[in-house]
Amino acid sequence: MKRIILISLLLLLLPAVVDAQKDVTTFGIQFKPIIPSKFFDSGVETIEGDFFNVTKTPKLGYNFGMVIRKGFTDILSLEVGINYTRRRFDLEVTEPVDGVKKNLNFIFTAYEIPVQGLLYVQLGDEIWMNAAAGFSVDMYPSDLFSSDSEDLNGSIYDFEQRTYRSNWVQFSLVANYGFEWRTEEDGIFYLGASYHRPFNNMAVTEVTFKKDNFPYKETLTLSGSYLTIDLRYFFHEEAQRKKKMKKKEK
Repeated sequence: MKRIILISLLLLLLPAVVDAQKDVTTFGIQFKPIIPSKFFDSGVETIEGDFFNVTKTPKLGYNFGMVIRKGFTDILSLEVGINYTRRRFDLEVTEPVDGVKKNLNFIFTAYEIPVQGLLYVQLGDEIWMNAAAGFSVDMYPSDLFSSDSEDLNGSIYDFEQRTYRSNWVQFSLVANYGFEWRTEEDGIFYLGASYHRPFNNMAVTEVTFKKDNFPYKETLTLSGSYLTIDLRYFFHEEAQRKKKMKKKEK
């Protein structure tokens, strides 16, 4: 964790200390499917309680937004963006004695403002590799609630989930790695992967199982960490120096 923080700070500070050149400022859009992964703290989790069991299964989600990239040199840039994140979760609640089972699905959304420093390596005439790191301001708009019930053998079974955000805003570390194809007139096409890790869990989910109105409860935490596949496109924009030279020529 300390190494990630140090790398993030170095990448963010480097563009500020380099003699800034009049380079390219460009606008892009991105779509990032969120891939559930146990290794990256976003996999399946099961809690076996005294009266019922809960299995939390993250589903495929996505991150969508825009990004503005400011180039300082041929190898250093700064990116700032705003994204909408939509993550789906499935809660399977099982009461083993009576064999009652229900699924409670819910969607957790967030808004993110990432700031990253980028370092480039040129691999060919039009192919570049880059690595980036920085931080993100994450905002969670609301808490969540869903419920279901079942009447079986004369007994009424109620199932509820209440998801409470830990904070309405918090900070996260972000890092990504990828490759981009820079064309002369058609813009920049990017393929990579990103990792998003908040400093704290984003929410707590309280699951309640009721049999004939008598409640039993279990609690799970929702990690805000996730892994994405990054698809980006940056619109073509000429360097500021070239723009000024063309204006003078005219």
